[in-house]
Amino acid sequence: MLEHLIVCRHGETEWNIARRAQGRADSPLTAAGIEQAQALGRALAARGIEHVVSSTLGRALHTAEIVAGIAGCTVSVDERLVERSFGELEGQNFDAMALDPVWTAVVRCTDPDATAPGSESLREVAARVMAALDDALTLPYRNVAVITHGQSISALLGTLHGSADFSTFRHGNCGYTPMHVREGTLQVDAWNLDPLAVAKAETAA
Repeated sequence: MLEHLIVCRHGETEWNIARRAQGRADSPLTAAGIEQAQALGRALAARGIEHVVSSTLGRALHTAEIVAGIAGCTVSVDERLVERSFGELEGQNFDAMALDPVWTAVVRCTDPDATAPGSESLREVAARVMAALDDALTLPYRNVAVITHGQSISALLGTLHGSADFSTFRHGNCGYTPMHVREGTLQVDAWNLDPLAVAKAETAA
């Protein structure tokens, strides 16, 4: 029976550096992103991760494969964990979009109901991510990691906390949120832990 579920963001990508909205589009991990994924793998291995469930997008799956290789576990995919669709905003620069107050609410996660033409709202994202996690709860492991995306995690945590402003729950690249399962529900233990910072703290201790 599942006891712990750890939700993680993928490693840094080229579009992250360029500050472009990726959504369903994709770009490869950078060298720094690979290093982040390796650190995440070590952190999750220390937590006894037995299986990784990944978004089907390349940046998440690459991160998951690195993590699983270090932790010595298997990987499966779930399309419901993909990033939020940004519609016509996909590929555009975040700084340029911030000049338009209509798009600001979308890209900054301040309004969970805000949409752009062709995009999803954060509430729609939360519904499919929560459904994917419900299925993850039935997996035959005690400790499972989920590799997904920034706005998908904001949608998930904003919903779990009953927040009206999901921007509070942003995650850095390979930031992770450990949760434990209590009576079939997820309880957040901590959020947006940085695997590189955790490793440095443990080395210094």
